[in-house]
Amino acid sequence: MNSDTSSNSLAPQGMVTVAAPQTRTQDQMRQDANRQPPPPPVPPGDPDAPAARFGFARARAGGRYLKPFLPMMKFEEYRNQKTQARQRAPAAKPTQTAQALDEAVTEERLAPRAPAGVLTFIEGATNVDGGAPPDTHGAVGPNEFVEVTNSHVDIFPRSNPTSRTSIPQSAFFGYFTQGLFDARVIYDSAANRWVIMSEAFPESVTTGPQNMFVAVSTGPSALGSFFIYTINVMFNAGDFWDYPQIGIDQAAVIFTANVFDSSGNPRGADMFAVPKAQLYNGLGFSVPLFTGLVGTLAPTIVLDTNPNTYLLAAPPSGSSLQLYTLINSGSPGSLALLGPTAVPVAAYDIPPPAPQPGLPNPEDHLDTGDSRFVNVSTQVGDSLWNVHTIAIVSGSFAAPRFYQVQPSTASVLQSGDFFASGTSFDFNASIAANASNDVFVTWSATDPPAGINAEIRVAGSVGVGGAGFSPGSGVVLAGSPAGITGDFDPRFGLQRWGDYSAVSIDPTNPTQAWVVNEKINSAADWGSGIGAIG
Repeated sequence: MNSDTSSNSLAPQGMVTVAAPQTRTQDQMRQDANRQPPPPPVPPGDPDAPAARFGFARARAGGRYLKPFLPMMKFEEYRNQKTQARQRAPAAKPTQTAQALDEAVTEERLAPRAPAGVLTFIEGATNVDGGAPPDTHGAVGPNEFVEVTNSHVDIFPRSNPTSRTSIPQSAFFGYFTQGLFDARVIYDSAANRWVIMSEAFPESVTTGPQNMFVAVSTGPSALGSFFIYTINVMFNAGDFWDYPQIGIDQAAVIFTANVFDSSGNPRGADMFAVPKAQLYNGLGFSVPLFTGLVGTLAPTIVLDTNPNTYLLAAPPSGSSLQLYTLINSGSPGSLALLGPTAVPVAAYDIPPPAPQPGLPNPEDHLDTGDSRFVNVSTQVGDSLWNVHTIAIVSGSFAAPRFYQVQPSTASVLQSGDFFASGTSFDFNASIAANASNDVFVTWSATDPPAGINAEIRVAGSVGVGGAGFSPGSGVVLAGSPAGITGDFDPRFGLQRWGDYSAVSIDPTNPTQAWVVNEKINSAADWGSGIGAIG
């Protein structure tokens, strides 16, 4: 692949024009922390009604609510595929990770562990407002780890994690008109800035606005003030913006999201890039908008000065990934987007749901998603890392598959499936690499025959430059004392999980990474675990 923009360059479909931000201080956030955010919108009637498909929350017992999963296919197709997948009889997995079958199920597995490779464990956010799933995401900076969920922004000082600052999303962004969800956070170590993003439900389902908020720290600390940008992302009347992601290269911050029409059918992905020079200095901006791209489109954390930035999508099934090239990301007047280019891979399909031990009913299985990349890629030179969950062994198990893609040749340098044991279901994986291509992963796993509820597992490979990377069965960061039964999604007949996890490289020591993922505190309450590995 080259940077010739004449053959497959895509034309933007509009402009994203945003005014200068407001500046919001920690004092203002604390003053608003006790203001009650609005209740989530609850669509009446059939769960298959367009309003429910559109991403609105569904009421649960006790006033709690559920954010539906929006697959990148027709709802009926996704439901049918999940039903068929969980009816398959499990077959034998490959034997190379069977050693994990012999691990004893002990009380130790139900509590945070610190086996080899795990340096730190922190209890993260819990089901403080009843929202499900938590959408755990996080990033590490020199002095803090920031976790964002569908309820709060939690800031953990690295020197004393128990003294965390917890701020409701509504108070953090200063927005109380609609509920907020799908938050993400990154730390830009080149510019020493935090970028935190979240979106709101539409103020009108037909005319909007549907606001996405982008907070940029005014300094290197997440405990300081932030520029708060408000972006109306309902670019077409009646559309719904969902599952946004955020990446960075040397010149710009890159935003992507899935877009659905008023009936809940996927339109594809949108993408725009905002120059850091404007975003980090509190200036307004006007940048090109690209629509109708392959979803779910993962942006990238770029670790070098490569002028090309690569974005990667994994459709729900197929035998190729879809690669885009973004050129001159920090120059709206000369920015170009090329693609998509197919990257051939071994055929894959959407994963089956993950059963939970002691909960044999199909509605107690965990939803493992639709094979999307749930988090950003890492770009190092001519190398792109990402991971998604697929069906393996004739479709009878869910397992993550990682890729190291070489964008210049649109080919895969290496890939592999991994799992905790021969009887485990493994999903909700994220991956990150450092500038030396040392690689770190986290994922969720259940093992019903072994009586093991959802675990946070981690693995890493340091000192080999990514060559021959194999996560194996990993190690346990945290376990769960029970299965989850309070997050039932009536549309698909499954328990909600995820919708994503995160891995970020430690800017003070790139041979270490920090992860965050979901766990279970009790049958009705999710929890989260944060850990440093290396």
